[in-house]
Amino acid sequence: MLNRLSDLWGDVRTVWPILRRALLTGQLWNPQCVLTEPDPDVLCEYDVRIPMREGFCVTANVFRSRRAAAAGEAVPVVMCAHPYDNHLTPALGKTPLGGPPLQYRLIPQVGRPVFSTLTSWEAPDPNFWVPNGYAVVNMNLPGYANSEGPPTAFSAHQAKCYYEAIEWIARQPWCTGRVGLTGVSFLAITQYHVAACQAYGGPPPALRCIAPWEGVTDLYRDQMCPGGVADEGFGPFWWLTEVEPTITCTPEEFARLNGGLPMDFLRLHPFIDEFWRAMVPKLEQITLPMLVCASFSDHGLHTVGSFRAFREAQSPHKWVYTHRTGKWAAFYSPEVQELTKQFMDCFLKDDTTNGFLDRPPVRLEVRSSRDVIHAVRDEHEWPLARTEYLRLHLAAAPLALVREPPTAAAEIVYPARGGRVELALRFDAATELSGYMKLRLWVEVRADGSAEPPPDDGVIFVAVSKRDRDGQTVYFEGSVGNTYDLVSRGFCRVSRRELDPVRSTEWQPVPTGTSERRLRPGEIVPVEIEIYPSSTFFAAGETLVLIVASDEIIPSPPYKKNASDNRGRHVLHVGGPYDAHLLVPGIPIGSGVSVPRRSSVSGAPPARPV
Repeated sequence: MLNRLSDLWGDVRTVWPILRRALLTGQLWNPQCVLTEPDPDVLCEYDVRIPMREGFCVTANVFRSRRAAAAGEAVPVVMCAHPYDNHLTPALGKTPLGGPPLQYRLIPQVGRPVFSTLTSWEAPDPNFWVPNGYAVVNMNLPGYANSEGPPTAFSAHQAKCYYEAIEWIARQPWCTGRVGLTGVSFLAITQYHVAACQAYGGPPPALRCIAPWEGVTDLYRDQMCPGGVADEGFGPFWWLTEVEPTITCTPEEFARLNGGLPMDFLRLHPFIDEFWRAMVPKLEQITLPMLVCASFSDHGLHTVGSFRAFREAQSPHKWVYTHRTGKWAAFYSPEVQELTKQFMDCFLKDDTTNGFLDRPPVRLEVRSSRDVIHAVRDEHEWPLARTEYLRLHLAAAPLALVREPPTAAAEIVYPARGGRVELALRFDAATELSGYMKLRLWVEVRADGSAEPPPDDGVIFVAVSKRDRDGQTVYFEGSVGNTYDLVSRGFCRVSRRELDPVRSTEWQPVPTGTSERRLRPGEIVPVEIEIYPSSTFFAAGETLVLIVASDEIIPSPPYKKNASDNRGRHVLHVGGPYDAHLLVPGIPIGSGVSVPRRSSVSGAPPARPV
C-alpha cells in the first residue's frame, strides 16, 4: 500500500508542472488551437466494426463524401490507428467543455493548429481529406476505447491487427483498394510497425505509402533512457493522461499484458533486452514510399528516431521534411497538408503530374532563431554529403572552445550537483551547422570531502547554445511548447558509456544499452555523447556555447531525467593526451538553393513560460 501511494505521488508530481502551467497561463480554459466546422458533404460513419482473425473486432470511424457514396464512387483511403479513443472529438461532444481534445488544454503549443471538429488527437482531419477525394479511417487499436482484444503498446500484435484492418478496409466497395497512412507521434509509430509487419512478413498488399509525422523508432534510446539516463517524467504523463483513460481493462491486466506499466518499463528492464528489442520496428525492412517528418524541435522525444527511420528504411521513394516549430501546428498547416496530399495523390491515385516524384529527398529548414528561418532549401541526402566536420577543442585556462588542441593537460572541475561550465567560440565568418554533433570527454568522478560515499558514476547534461553579437542567448522552439529551447542537447551516464560498434558512426555515438561500467577512484574514462540533430545559422560575430552540467540545462516538463547518482565532483580532463572536443557539422556557405524568410507559425516572441 505504501509503495502504491508513493507511486501515485510520483505520478502526480510528473503531471503537476504541466497542469500548473495550463492553469496559470489560462490555457486550460483557452485551448491553443482553432476549430472549424466540417463541410456538409462529409458523411460520418461511427463505430464501424472490423473483424480480426482472432475472433474479436476493432472499431473505426469512417469519413466519406456523401456525393461519392450516392454515386457509388470508390476512393482511396487515408488511415490512422492509435490508443487515444476516436470518440474524443468536439463533434461527438466527448471532449472537455465541448472543445478540442484535452491535450490542447494541457500541453503547451507553438502557434495555433487549425482543424475541424471531426479530428481526434494527432489524427488526419477528415475535413481536409474528404473534399480532396479521399475517405478517412480513424481506428482504435485493440483494447482501447470500444475496440475489443488485448491492449498492448509498441507491439507486434498491434501491427498484426493494423495489417488485417487495412486489408479489410481495402475490400470495402467504397475503397479503391489503396490505403495510405498518416498521423503524429504514436500514429506515426504504428505506421513503421505495420509497414514492416512481422506477423505477416511485410506490409499489407493494399498499403501503398506511409507519412509518419515525428515518431520514436527505438523507445529505449530515443526517450526512456537516452545516453543511459533514465527519463522519469514522460512515461507517467503519457499513461495518466492518454492511455489509462482509454484501456478496456484494469491497470493490473494491462501490466500483465505488457510486462508492466509504461512508468515501470525501465525499472523492470534497465538494460536493452528482448523486451525493448520487440518494440523496435524493423526499419531496414520498410520498402514502401514514405514521407517522414523529422523536426529539430522535438529533441525530448521524436527527433532522433525520425531521422533514423529516414536513413535506415530501404524505400526506393522516401522523403524527409524538417522544421523547427510545433509538430501539431506544422502537421495541420496548409503547406504540410498540401504536401501530404501531393504525396498521397502520387501513390494512391497514380498522379505523377504534380511533380512529387521529382522532389529532392530532403526539405531542410535552417533557423537563425526561434522566429527567423534563415533558409529553406532542397537537399539530396541526410546527413549532407558535403558536411565538413570541425573539431572544437575544450580548453581550461581560460574556459573556451578552441580550434587547435591545447598541448598541456588540464582539468575542468564542477560540482556534481548544481554545477555547470560554459565554453564558447565566436565565429568570425557566417557559419551553418546542419547535422549531428558529438561531444568527446575524458571524465573522472571525484569525492568532495563530504560524508557521502565516494562517487562511482556520473550523469552529464550537455547543451549547445547560441549568443548574438551582444552576448544575449538566442532561443529556439523546443519540445512540448518550450519556447526557450537552445540549439540542441545530449545526455550521458558515464557507466553506460560503452558504444555499439556497428550502429555508431564518427558523428553519432550509439550506446549499447546493455552494459554498466562504474568508475574506480582516480579512473579517467573517455565518453562520447550524442547531441541531437539540428540546423542552425550563425552570423559573423555570433557565438556557439557548449554547456556541460550536472543537472538539466533545459527543463522541459513532462520530461525529467534522473541524476540522483550525482555526488562529489565531475572532473573533465582536457588537452595533451586528452582529446576532449566538440565535433560540429559545418556546411559550406553558399551551397544549395535557399530562400530566407520569417517563420509564419511562431509569430511574435511569446511570453516566458511560468
